[in-house]
Amino acid sequence: MPRLTDIKHVLFSVDERPVFVSLGPQGNARQISVPGKKALVHRDQNRVLGIVSRSYRLVSNQEALEMAYKCCSTVFPETVAGEWSVNAVDAPSTAGYCRIDLTHNSAALDFHFVRADDRPDLFGPFIRVTNSFNGKRALGFDIGFYRKVCKNGLIVAENIIRFKFSHMRQEIDKDIHFEVARERLAKMKTGFADALAGLRTCALPRSQFERLVRGVLLLRAPSPKNPNPREAADWQMLNTHLAVLCTRYASELGENAYAAFNAITEFASHPLDLRCVLRERHGLQRLAGSWLTLFNEARRTPDFTISGHLEYLENNFSKTVIRPS
Repeated sequence: MPRLTDIKHVLFSVDERPVFVSLGPQGNARQISVPGKKALVHRDQNRVLGIVSRSYRLVSNQEALEMAYKCCSTVFPETVAGEWSVNAVDAPSTAGYCRIDLTHNSAALDFHFVRADDRPDLFGPFIRVTNSFNGKRALGFDIGFYRKVCKNGLIVAENIIRFKFSHMRQEIDKDIHFEVARERLAKMKTGFADALAGLRTCALPRSQFERLVRGVLLLRAPSPKNPNPREAADWQMLNTHLAVLCTRYASELGENAYAAFNAITEFASHPLDLRCVLRERHGLQRLAGSWLTLFNEARRTPDFTISGHLEYLENNFSKTVIRPS
């Protein structure tokens, strides 16, 4: 289904209304209030977004966006809120939840990664706020990075921002306070370029690109036990898309893990709507970030090999990776 990608479409007003249930025979039913529950309603469309507890603290997307601007200034104190702007919006057509990305509008926070031909490859940070009206997702903030030439990104696996709440009133004040793990943030800044350099120096045959992409993003072939023609067609479409993607990056950046990493982040940032793609953009970008950390650690071990790493991804990555939310 089409997704909401325009900020204007998610900054709507939300009302809180009581929930009633009809009891008794049709035509003579009584309306009884449901204790402890309330409905969150899209005011303009008069449509229910979710049924939540009475203690649920409603945060509108506008309020969440204002929190995100404050978060940007707290995480990167050398900037001010006015230097950040909305770069991307992603929400289902139901608008039950949304994610908004803020990016800095100058080069002050750029991360420089120098390629073999000495041309700079620039990465910039973004902060993503997640908000929901159905109680299934906590209000949270994530740091990510994106390659500026193509806007493809990933979510950093480390918990840099210590602020996430489950919409309960006792967890939210009118004036929120972000806590930032400064040591981890500094380590993240210094280690990011090193991780990318490690990818660039790791040779990877073009024939293994798709295997790495599928392993990192947990793209699994349909089960042969219960063949489904539509799933098989989707799987074929996915592999055709990956082949084009991987060939392009191998041609642009060479046969190395950095080129495959760019294929990973492009697919994560622009996933296909297919049955074999079980995660949305946020989940896929978190997988990319988790893998970058894993790879940077694994490549330093004495017995590291690409073939062994690919085998690990296929057999164990799904068991150890941080679950996308």
